[in-house]
Amino acid sequence: MTFDFPTQLMRIAAMVFLAGNAAAQQIPGWEDRWGTPQRALQGCDPQVVREFWRQNAALLKNPSDEDALVNRAVAAQRLARTSRYEMFLTWLAAKDLEKAIHLDPKDFAAWHNYGDVNYASGDDWMHHNHANALRALDAFNHAIALNPKSPRSYLGRGWVYYTLNDRVHANADFQKALQLDPSLRANMLKEIGNIDERHRQEDAARGTVQRMASYFVEKNAHTQEQCAKYICYWTQGECRCSNALNPGQE
Repeated sequence: MTFDFPTQLMRIAAMVFLAGNAAAQQIPGWEDRWGTPQRALQGCDPQVVREFWRQNAALLKNPSDEDALVNRAVAAQRLARTSRYEMFLTWLAAKDLEKAIHLDPKDFAAWHNYGDVNYASGDDWMHHNHANALRALDAFNHAIALNPKSPRSYLGRGWVYYTLNDRVHANADFQKALQLDPSLRANMLKEIGNIDERHRQEDAARGTVQRMASYFVEKNAHTQEQCAKYICYWTQGECRCSNALNPGQE
């Protein structure tokens, strides 16, 4: 029997799709377009993977099992840190927690972890979009209202405030967190350092983008060929040069 490449390839692709679709159906909330869950979990901590599947089995029996929703979300969030499919696992965790909160608006663990998920997701710094940070802030507010003695909720909210450059509220939350649990100091300082570094990188990147968007006109170039010698861009009858690529020449 000869190997008919196009036909065999289509058959193999169909088998892979069906296998992926079947696997996805075994995980409530998993979308087919994400690929197979097995690939997403490949290379992750085996113990956390087992916990993920254990909580998933509980959800297959009862999709409204509130504890299983929260626990699978926690496992998914931990797996996201080492998975190549971080975005999908984080999305799954967020949806599990949103469902848990819908089932019980007074679920402290769901609110706290929802704050964690949104904070860890970061924001669209380029466009000053802080939607995730604001959702995290709201979630931590709910968590603290439900459990005013949760040091990690104050710590998480403090990091959000610090990210938003609200140092007054951030410091107040840091002090409260350490008052409740002094052992959190090392984690607190480490993440503050990470936030400071992200702020520096964001400011530098934003400045680079702004310089890339600005340009000067090279007056000595009168044709496209002459403009190319300056490594610039000929458009609308003039030679435009990026300030970022040609610093100090404008």
